Amino acid sequence: MPPGVPFDKLPPVDVGGKTLVPGLWDMHTHVTQVEWAPVYLAAGVTTVRDMGNEIDFELPLRDAIRSGRAIGPTLLLAGLVDGPGPDAFGTVTASTPDEGRAIVRRHHDLGFQQLKLYTLLSPAVVAAITSEAHRLGMTVTGHVPASLTILAAVDSGMDHIAHMPIRGEPGSDSVRRIVDGLRVHGTVLDPTASWGELLGHSSAQPVGSFQPGVDDLPPVLAQRIRAMGVRTIDTATAHARLARTLGIIRELHEASVPVVAGTDEGVPGFSVSREMELYQAAGFTPMDALRAATSVSARAMHLDGEVGTLEAGRRADLLVLDRSPLDNVANVRALRFVVKDGVLYRATELRRAAGLAFAPARPISATP
Repeated sequence: MPPGVPFDKLPPVDVGGKTLVPGLWDMHTHVTQVEWAPVYLAAGVTTVRDMGNEIDFELPLRDAIRSGRAIGPTLLLAGLVDGPGPDAFGTVTASTPDEGRAIVRRHHDLGFQQLKLYTLLSPAVVAAITSEAHRLGMTVTGHVPASLTILAAVDSGMDHIAHMPIRGEPGSDSVRRIVDGLRVHGTVLDPTASWGELLGHSSAQPVGSFQPGVDDLPPVLAQRIRAMGVRTIDTATAHARLARTLGIIRELHEASVPVVAGTDEGVPGFSVSREMELYQAAGFTPMDALRAATSVSARAMHLDGEVGTLEAGRRADLLVLDRSPLDNVANVRALRFVVKDGVLYRATELRRAAGLAFAPARPISATP
């Protein structure tokens, strides 16, 4: 691994003509391999929220990054809990309110920031988990349990909602009622539009047409990404489905519902750039698309007093770009330097260390 250089040991670095922006956030990922930690930094992502993982893996990785023994983004943790039964997802389940409260306390003691709810939880257990989490200063995110509607879930205490569980057409009365309810509650959404695009694109459309550099990823990861897509739909149908998602994201944004950038992993790190491009296609200004992956994310995790903006006294997480993302948010791909916790890295060296053969700096069209 190439060591970074702390600010206090740096000679002057000339960044004349460059653009400085806060480090990016991925608010929905699963860091399932230690080798991926530096990949996030290589893409300019300095903070991630892991939305469900093996505790025996994620805690040592979090602590190794904190101590400087490993290179990677700041790791925030949301512990996944599902209801009981053979179809339960993961290994942590709660069938009673008492079990739910005990799970919250355990994750709090381990330093988790959130609980992530999953599909099979009952309304009574959801209420117990959210109440206990709030009592302990934690927040609650996740899937909308099947036993609840989206608005009933936020009424029960969910602070954030993962993915895009809003049915109906953009502009319809049903969608408008949901958007208004989320606005009233101040609910945060991470739509993972780039993940939906990867999974739902027509296999007739090469992934590289919307996610550059796929062929230059490490072989196993490249094979996995290229295998995504649907063989049974055409490109026009896939684009129409994505356009519907973007239409609802636009409604959320126009209603001032906080939208944050999350990828559900995708191409680790680099899918954050695509997520912002899709937000721009949905009608966000380039600045608002950038904020979704910086200051809005930091505020959603109650860390906006520490990080997410470029201000005196904030943690030194920032990027140096060759082109301005305020012209086109795709320019976040034109990455020159990454600063994480006051340590400067050259993006090319990070990419080389992470086994990445490419430097994806060219803009990609965000039009679905």
